[in-house]
Amino acid sequence: MFLIEHIYFTSITMSLPAIIVHGGATVFKEKYHKAILEAVKKSAKVGMCVLENGGSSLDAVETAIYTLEETELFTAGRGACKNDIGEIEVDALIMDGNRLESGAVIAVQDIIHPISLARYVLERTSNYQIAGKGANRLYEKMIEEGFRKEVEPLRNSPPRIAEGCDTVGAIAVDLHGHISAGSSTSGWPGKLSGRVGDSPIIGAGVYANDIAAASCTGKGEQILRIVMGRIAVYHVELGKSVQEAASIMVSELRQKTTGEAGLIMADNKGHIGLAYDTPHMPVAILSPETKDIYCSMTPKWSK
Repeated sequence: MFLIEHIYFTSITMSLPAIIVHGGATVFKEKYHKAILEAVKKSAKVGMCVLENGGSSLDAVETAIYTLEETELFTAGRGACKNDIGEIEVDALIMDGNRLESGAVIAVQDIIHPISLARYVLERTSNYQIAGKGANRLYEKMIEEGFRKEVEPLRNSPPRIAEGCDTVGAIAVDLHGHISAGSSTSGWPGKLSGRVGDSPIIGAGVYANDIAAASCTGKGEQILRIVMGRIAVYHVELGKSVQEAASIMVSELRQKTTGEAGLIMADNKGHIGLAYDTPHMPVAILSPETKDIYCSMTPKWSK
């Protein structure tokens, strides 16, 4: 892990299949660091199990993010925070880079696994984004069809573990070099009702094509302004490495806005890159050939 102008970044080359997950670029309370690292490790392992058993990169991303949503450690899924009127609204996006297809749900209320509903939007509708009450009605249809099993409604927020917003995300590359990416969040504690950040917006919070993918985290309004995900992948298309592309985008955000952010990236060869300028960004990276899982909360890698 390296530091240039207060931006942390790294680059790792993995064999295929490969997966990288993150738990948000923010500040986490120290007493939760161990549990958070274990959570991202578990997410990466579960996603890799899907890939090793012949699952697609899309399957792996959904499963990895679903696993993170199951914990109360992040402001996603069971850890979702309430908005300014005491309601829980969550967002998610999943994108299949090989097909350039995606599904997103926005401001959907009281569900624990919006990533699975986003997958349903991708697979079972002709739309790319469904918002609000329409998304909740679609959730009921998803359950009726048996696309995913029902989980009890989300009503209450757990105690805050992060000082800011800790979106979760994942990128997977399968044996064929097909890439998928996704993200899930409830946004900022006390956000305006109906507020939408970068996470469910194609090209901002998440982007994937047949070359590379990015999943972003941080201050959504600023990430939206520079279309971070799509431009990061475009830098790879122009010949930059995923690590260079990630560093460029975090640097650009710092220069052009007041925002802080992080992003993870992967290309179709299994090269992994990430960059962030916040105190913490929990990340786990796994490939079957290495037999090791790389994880980090701060700029120090462990296995």
